[in-house]
Amino acid sequence: MLVLALACVPAFAEDWVYRVRPGDTLWDLGGAYLKPGVDWHRLQQHNRIADPYRLAPGTRLRIPLTWLRQQPARARVVALIGKATTVTSAGTSQAVNEGMELGAGSRLLTAAGASLSLQFADGSRLRLREGSELVLDRLTRYGRTGMVDTRLRLQRGHVHNEVRHLRGPGSRFIVDTPTASSAVRGTRFRIHSGDQGTQAEVLDGRVAVTVGRHATLLKPGFGTHAQTGGGDSLQPIALLPAPDLSSIAAHQDSVRPQFAWPAVAGAAGYRVLISPHPDFAALVADLASGTPSVTAPVLEPGQYHLRVSAIDGGGLEGRDADAAFAIEGRPVPPYAITPSAGGLVRQNRPALRWTQAPEAHRYRYEVADNPEFRDPVARGDEVRGEAITVAEPLPPGAYYWRVGSIDAQGKKGPFGDAIEFTVRPLDPIDDIDLDKDGARAGGISFHWRAGQPGQRYRFQMSRSPSFDKLRVDEVVEQPEITVSKLAGGTWYLRAQAIDTDGETGEFAPAQKVKLPCRLCRIGAGAGAVLLLLSL
Repeated sequence: MLVLALACVPAFAEDWVYRVRPGDTLWDLGGAYLKPGVDWHRLQQHNRIADPYRLAPGTRLRIPLTWLRQQPARARVVALIGKATTVTSAGTSQAVNEGMELGAGSRLLTAAGASLSLQFADGSRLRLREGSELVLDRLTRYGRTGMVDTRLRLQRGHVHNEVRHLRGPGSRFIVDTPTASSAVRGTRFRIHSGDQGTQAEVLDGRVAVTVGRHATLLKPGFGTHAQTGGGDSLQPIALLPAPDLSSIAAHQDSVRPQFAWPAVAGAAGYRVLISPHPDFAALVADLASGTPSVTAPVLEPGQYHLRVSAIDGGGLEGRDADAAFAIEGRPVPPYAITPSAGGLVRQNRPALRWTQAPEAHRYRYEVADNPEFRDPVARGDEVRGEAITVAEPLPPGAYYWRVGSIDAQGKKGPFGDAIEFTVRPLDPIDDIDLDKDGARAGGISFHWRAGQPGQRYRFQMSRSPSFDKLRVDEVVEQPEITVSKLAGGTWYLRAQAIDTDGETGEFAPAQKVKLPCRLCRIGAGAGAVLLLLSL
């Protein structure tokens, strides 16, 4: 069992201390703070007070916790994005909505892509991320003392806690998991619970950690983890520093923005959160990335906040870095038509087409060989119609394109989604050559320029330029072929590329070859004179 607590909290503190104010009497204080069945005379005896009607202002009055009034407290849902369900202690299930108040015994479950924030009676907050299950085991208020006892059970998933400094020995904020228990007083920390165990990361405050016979002190910026079935020793592990988000643009020009930042030394991955709330009360995106970059989901126009933390090799999330950004919504981008997502383009100068956008006076576009659109290979912002052909030929490979609108006043709207496509031309084969050795003993060899990797070729020979009767019609894996037992005279030949998906290119104009008649008699002897002409 893993136990976390602030090092400065004394374990023996069982009394709540009240400082006497002018006009206070034990009679009044007993009625205000003591639970039914506890008489004010017991308070007099406990504090050895001679005159219960004359209390000196400033006197410290000690009241045992077990004597204090206790009332059920409630937790309120202050933010919600996505779908979440609550199941009461009686087994009743209902959808969670913002503003809902939950009592002890409630069970919360967040769906994929959902998140919510709870505020407790003392003002502390908890953010429950997607795919999590949390049980509100105890929500108790100690009358008018200001002390609140909050005990939660995280069955699975992730929580981020911001716990206010708790006043008095009865104030508690405890999060249990199947493998660990954390008790804190005034700190910011995260808890992750899963099949492999529990992880805790302390962002603010000092937390004493005890596991079995071992104890350690987690200072701010340190974390630890307890594995299911593992040993009981703990070591504080320094959290990775916050990433540098200074390069994040304040205005994003795409409804599906892409973010990149310098890599953090030692990071095995990154956690990326996006929220419309500056305190990240609820999330529109909760993403993990193995690289220092991420593509966000499509976002509605508005103001957003980005939070990124580096993840070390053991799975601990490091310190947070935040950045604000805005999505400009108008004029809205058009819908891309061609090339479509994952499409193959057979020409090296792709034709881009899109729909007409309602507020667009003209359009802008970009083509790049990377999804972040660093150093676009083609771009323009003066396109008057709904189509453009890329001016310069593109080498074969993978590309991305996107298009946005510009209104009559020159305001540029966001780009639409980035569309990935592949330039894989099926160029006509117009360079068929004879083998450099001319005629060989095994026949006549021809070769031509290779196409794209994986492409095959159809080679044809005929006596007629119309190719109505074929002497040779073969598919070969390599850009070469050897033809045996060719009679002398004039031959016409051509070849076409065949791609991996079966798509065929066009035949180039046929080429003509003249074989000397003596070749008919002696075969393909070395040194024979062969003439290859284009029609």
